[in-house]
Amino acid sequence: MTRIERLTPTDLINLYVESPTSPARVGALVLLDARIELPALRRRVADRVSSVARLRQVISRPRWPGGRPIWVDAPNFDVDRHVRECALPSGERLTDLAVRLTNQPFPHGQPLWRMWLVNGLPGEGAALVFAMHHVVADGLTTIRMFTALADDHPVLPSPRPQPMPTWPALVRDNIASRIAALRTLRRPRIETWRQMAGLRHAPRTSLNGPVGARRRLDVVTLDLRRAKTAAHEHGGKVNDIVLALAAGGLRALLRSRTERTDDVRLHATVAVSLPETGAAGEGNRTGGYAMRVPLEPDVRRRLHQIARESADAKRRQAPTAGNGLLIALSRLGVLRWFSRRQRMINFVESNVAGPPMPMRILGATIRDVIPIGTVVGNMTIGFLALSYAGKLIIAVQADADRHPDLPVLLAAMCREADQLAIRAAPEEVRLRVSRSRV
Repeated sequence: MTRIERLTPTDLINLYVESPTSPARVGALVLLDARIELPALRRRVADRVSSVARLRQVISRPRWPGGRPIWVDAPNFDVDRHVRECALPSGERLTDLAVRLTNQPFPHGQPLWRMWLVNGLPGEGAALVFAMHHVVADGLTTIRMFTALADDHPVLPSPRPQPMPTWPALVRDNIASRIAALRTLRRPRIETWRQMAGLRHAPRTSLNGPVGARRRLDVVTLDLRRAKTAAHEHGGKVNDIVLALAAGGLRALLRSRTERTDDVRLHATVAVSLPETGAAGEGNRTGGYAMRVPLEPDVRRRLHQIARESADAKRRQAPTAGNGLLIALSRLGVLRWFSRRQRMINFVESNVAGPPMPMRILGATIRDVIPIGTVVGNMTIGFLALSYAGKLIIAVQADADRHPDLPVLLAAMCREADQLAIRAAPEEVRLRVSRSRV
């Protein structure tokens, strides 16, 4: 019997929220300490991708009443179409190339992912840019999929190809799933919605506005062990460190624009991973909670305040409450309209735990993994943190045209990281890779 794999309501959020200038993407920029060859990389991907169903599948939309879109095996899947090589243009930063590649449209009718090998970097290193549509995976799942390419990762058996489900089978499955959904309806958590209602009026700042097409990606790198120690000393967790530095950077940015920061508490959506319900390591399993982020001038007091705020928000809110609102808006067909006009949230933040030990791909050691995310709607800046091999990498992704003064934010984040003594040693930071113009 053919297994029917439908897009989840959370998947559909990521499908419907994007626009031509703000594609929903997740990915990573991976820095290697040695060059690798394209044919060898394609063979490695071909060997490993067969065990990850989503990388071989496309979206099919059944006619009514066949239900939500489904995942089906792509006809004539060819790894060579997805794994390519490119050069770093003269004068372009590697991070800028990565976000430009990540936001390129995916060819119609093919699985929604791409990988680029970037050789010819200064020194002996290389880079990989891995990009997927957000409907395929969230940040954690993206890292899991990528680690399947590591030298020491086991080669898993390939599942049998699945034929396209018949239309009667889709109709029966749709009816059964709707009946099951009605049976599992639960009363909403009143306290959760009450908490979210209190956040519906975010401070009016220049952080919110129409998101354009150009992106900028910059990185602040911390020592993970020292970040954990600093967080615990202030009653918080590593994610509170990320939020505290983000708030300090945003405070400096807004002050440089002569915007009010005293007694201002920005509103943030903090992403969290949900328990797995489907195939292990596949799909979107992201929820989140909304919280107020103080712009207290002193970083230590701010960190302590944020630790209290985040603990309170997690205690009061279900991590799926925000998803429920977005799912309802997507079903009404107004999600994109809402995302461009919402006044609840100023910025987004996420933190993904990556591999604790260094990995190797085709003999090359992975030095750094920089997460790449989505900037959509009217939230023009986001903070994505990823821990890898003893480092905590905070990627700041922003609308390049709305934030030409982003270095002000980055300088403040680095300055406050130094005050907390959690910044990675200079020799550990190798992320500013670019080629000079000739």
